[in-house]
Order: sequence, then C-alpha cells, then structure tokens
Amino acid sequence: MNRRLRNLPHVFLAACALLGTGPAAIADTERPEGSNRSLAVVVRSSIIMQAANHPGYTEDVWVSNLGRRDITDVSVTIDASALGNVSDDVDVPCDPDGDLVGECRGIGPVRSGVPVKIGDVRTGGLKASAVGTYQMVRIAATTGDGPPVTNRFTVAVDETGPEFDRGAPKRVRPAPGETMPLPGGFTNYSRSTLEAVRVSLTLSQGLSLTERFRNCVWQPDVETGTTRVECKLKGPFAPYASYDFDFGALRIGAHAMYEDIGYRVREMPAGAPPGEIQRENDEQGDGPNELTAVPRTGATTSLRPDDVAYDLSSTVDVRNTADFVVGGATVRGRPGDVVPVELTVRNLGPGERDERPEEQTGNAGALWFSVPSGVTVVHAPPHCVAYEKSRPASGLKGFMGLGKPKGRGYSCGHQAGPQFQVGHVERQRFELRIDKPAKSSTGYVTTMYRVRDPRLRNNTARVEVKVP
Repeated sequence: MNRRLRNLPHVFLAACALLGTGPAAIADTERPEGSNRSLAVVVRSSIIMQAANHPGYTEDVWVSNLGRRDITDVSVTIDASALGNVSDDVDVPCDPDGDLVGECRGIGPVRSGVPVKIGDVRTGGLKASAVGTYQMVRIAATTGDGPPVTNRFTVAVDETGPEFDRGAPKRVRPAPGETMPLPGGFTNYSRSTLEAVRVSLTLSQGLSLTERFRNCVWQPDVETGTTRVECKLKGPFAPYASYDFDFGALRIGAHAMYEDIGYRVREMPAGAPPGEIQRENDEQGDGPNELTAVPRTGATTSLRPDDVAYDLSSTVDVRNTADFVVGGATVRGRPGDVVPVELTVRNLGPGERDERPEEQTGNAGALWFSVPSGVTVVHAPPHCVAYEKSRPASGLKGFMGLGKPKGRGYSCGHQAGPQFQVGHVERQRFELRIDKPAKSSTGYVTTMYRVRDPRLRNNTARVEVKVP
C-alpha cells in the first residue's frame, strides 16, 4: 500500500490540527458512526514547482474512514479553479464542464482503514506569468450529515531566472561533413527585468559552430575534447518573456558519431565580459556579427524532459560507423617459460566514440582477454581487472582485483581520453607462464565496441599457445 496511506492516522492528526477539529474528531467514543466526523481527506500539504523544470504535476486525492462502520455514500467537491492562473492544461476529477470544479457523488463503500482514491488533479505546463505566485486547491467531503470535512493543498511556482528552452531540432541524423541549424532561446522566469544574460554552449569533440560571433569567446578543453562557447547578450529582457536567437549552422565533423550539446543561460552584470572565467587559451570571436536575442513570436522547440534540473542538453546522432579491430598473439615456449604477449584494439574509423550504454552490460571492457588453458598470468597491466572465469560476467561475480595475477579473464578499459580516436591503438601487455606440456591451447581476445561496427568479424582474435 502507498507509504503515505500506511501513515494515514498521522496525516489525519496533522489535518485536524490544520482544520481546528481537535482530538475529539478522532475519538471513536465521541464520533457518530457514518457521519462526516468519520471522514478524512488526504492530500499533500504543498507542491512547489519550477515553470522551466516541470512539464506538469499530479496530486492524488483520497478519502478515508476513521470510524468502525462502512460509509456507503460520500460526496467530494474539488475546487481547483485557482489553477487556471497557473496552467492552461488542468484536469480535475468529476469535471465534465471543464470549470475546474469537480463534483464526485456516490462514492462508497468507504471501509474502515481502507482509503479510497477520488482521482488526480493534474497540472500541465506552467505559465511564465505564474512565477512567484501560489494558488490553493480546496477539497470538501461529506456524507450529508453535518458540516463537510475539508482539506487543501497549495501549488507554488518558484522564480528561477532565465532558463534555456529551445535548442537543436529533434530526430535529426546528419552525416559527417554536413551542417544543421542550431536555434536557441530562453524564458525569463522571474519578476525582474534582466540587463544582460550569459549564454553558454558546450559542444562535444565532433561539433563546431560555423560562425564566430564577436560577442562570444571559445574555450577549448584539451582533456575532454569539448569546446565551451560563452556569449554576452544585452537586454533588457522583460519578466515572464521569452526570447530567441540563432547560433547559425552547426558543422558535423568527419569523425563525429554520438555527439552532445549542453546549453545554459544565466543573468550577468551588464559590464562583465562574455566568459564567466577568463582562461589563457580563450579565443575571442572575430566574425562580423553579434549573437542577439529577439522577442519570441512562434512556438518553442522544447528540449526539457520530465524532472530535468537547471541545465539543458541534447544529443546529435550522426550517421557514421567505427571499425574496431582486435589483435591476438601466439605464445611459443616450453613448460616453465614466461612469455610476454601484447594484445591490441585499434579504431580504424571513420568514426570516433566512447563506449555506449548498451555495451556496458557486462565486464568485457575495451579489451577482454580469455586466458588459454595450460598457462598462468604472472603479470597483468595495473588497470586491467582480473576475474576467476574466462568469460565476461555481470557485476562483481568472480572479481579478483586490479592487476592481479592468476586470473582466467581480464577486462581492460580504454585509457586514452574520452573518445577512442581513429588510428589509436590500445596495447595491453601480459606475461604468461607455460605450465603444462600440451602441444597447444587457445584463448581469445575481444572488445565490447560493437555498436555500429561494420565488420564484427575482426572484433575477436585468437591467443594461441604452441609448445614444441
């Protein structure tokens, strides 16, 4: 049962305190069975929302019988008319005429200790003009015997300042070398006029802007391969108003595959520079144009999913592939010999990427080494994880530790930066001791990089042991 309903007596005590009914309202010896004083209306006490971060909210309304006998006929009135000031998309139970006042009749039986759900009060996308306000929803329940039992909840809309709400088109799959439009926009979710805002874009390695606005700075990050573009847009920007701008064309790089765009907008002092933090490698835009914002006249291309917080992002899925090829080895020697081997994974391109979520279901890693029978690993790379079994497992099953010898399987992650670049080779060096005087045995090496690999055959290679 719902956790809130299990604690219903405590909720009702709080409601009684709020409504001034006092302890006598819940004492069985003083409450007529089947009367209104046996009823409780259960809702959340308050809801705090942010217009930019919530596409809507749902509050459920319940009635409960705190007496010992069933109540067979309950009427509930839900007055949510004030929510018309919050949203143009409001649903109220038992409201066929759409006036946001629901009249629910003939509810029952309501059994002792078994709450009955009346329905949901749903609020859709919030109005910018609702920022900084709060509205009350009032509920009354009655059996027709005495004054109704009432409760209420509050819907409050916080001020959050400027928030990004427009960005890259959805469901666009460009090819390498192409360009695509990159619009932008924000809404001022505050009651104050803003003199200036700082607009920030974070572009992953395969993306770049074709225009170099002179009121922007470019801040490349060597470690992550991303580039942040920060621009100063001058206002004034009115309260509750929305504004749009155009970043121009977004260029798709030759090696791009799974790319990301991060968006951010914040209020800034009118006299401050475009960059929030000044860096030595900042590049000032040298183009002829400035990035400017104009009042919004059309519909918003919204990128905000449910419950997103503050900053916004979108993905650019590029029509590209990456061919990963694995290199095995041959181990030659006699029993007792310790033989070094080098196992490799190379990206032949043309795309560059990191591991995908669907490739992280097991422990294969960028390279998985299944040790041949008849040999023992006496030295392993310090960043490779040793396992007791020769096949990848999920979770920590068979986990031995980083760089441990005597494993039967090893998972080695990608080491050189966030993207596995074209032409890069991951080299993993092991030392194997030949134990048994068998003629030969075979293990294998493979990679988890399989998504959009046009040649899966070269993702696995043999590791052979040959004894004279």
